[in-house]
Amino acid sequence: MVESLSGEKVLITGASSGIGAAIATTLAEQGCQVWGTTRHLDKVATLPAALREKVKFLAMDVTDDDSVRSGFERYLAEAGGIDILINNAGFGVFGPLEEFPLEQVKAIFETNYFGALRLIQAVAPIMREQREGLIINVTSLAARFVIPFQVHYSATKFALAALTEGLRQELRPFGVRVVAVEPGDIKTNFNNVTQFGIKENSPYRKWTEPCWRVIDVNMEKAPSPQVIADRVLKIIKEKNPRPCYAAGDFLSTKFPFLARFVPDRLKEKLIRIFYGVDF
Repeated sequence: MVESLSGEKVLITGASSGIGAAIATTLAEQGCQVWGTTRHLDKVATLPAALREKVKFLAMDVTDDDSVRSGFERYLAEAGGIDILINNAGFGVFGPLEEFPLEQVKAIFETNYFGALRLIQAVAPIMREQREGLIINVTSLAARFVIPFQVHYSATKFALAALTEGLRQELRPFGVRVVAVEPGDIKTNFNNVTQFGIKENSPYRKWTEPCWRVIDVNMEKAPSPQVIADRVLKIIKEKNPRPCYAAGDFLSTKFPFLARFVPDRLKEKLIRIFYGVDF
């Protein structure tokens, strides 16, 4: 167990709200030097005082090669090195796979998967050369339990989980640790910025409407982002963290274990029942 985080240099994507903001604030309070990315620096002045006073923000659009390159160069100029990268930036989509515009599908992969990959390719050479470092990728339980009409979101997180598993093996000889954190439902602004792709006369509306109601209700009842921040803090303090950590409420932390004993057909049935689409 690492006793002190004083001076650890941390870069977190998507740090201006939700899970990213909670992680950034928590690590800064623990003595880390924290830089957070945001697409719009002009909005930093409107952030909570605890966040903007403790975290240094820099402009970065993770979907843009040049923005990532210039943003990371600025980070290095200010920080002088990196100990921890946390890939958190992401958003959700909702709609039938058949109807969802392909351009929107590409857009969510650019953020949720390729955005993380861009930062990893920038950071990995540095961590490899210094023979130490930690990369944490925020995936999702949705990668294991695919919710109807959120298939594209689950696909991005499944891809990021696979990336994490492979990268963990590749960087292991260089002393670099790679970990996935899988949040369940967390009460954030996530649903409010989810992109929809449902046609007006969609034959799927009989199922999409009750499904979204369940998703919305679950979000309201979910724990705060602090539970994810606390999990990340524990991971950072571990000398040899596990490959993956489920996080959220009590059931979210137990789902991956329990799923091992549930046949696939039964799992599908339970998901349909839970989300109100078992018509």
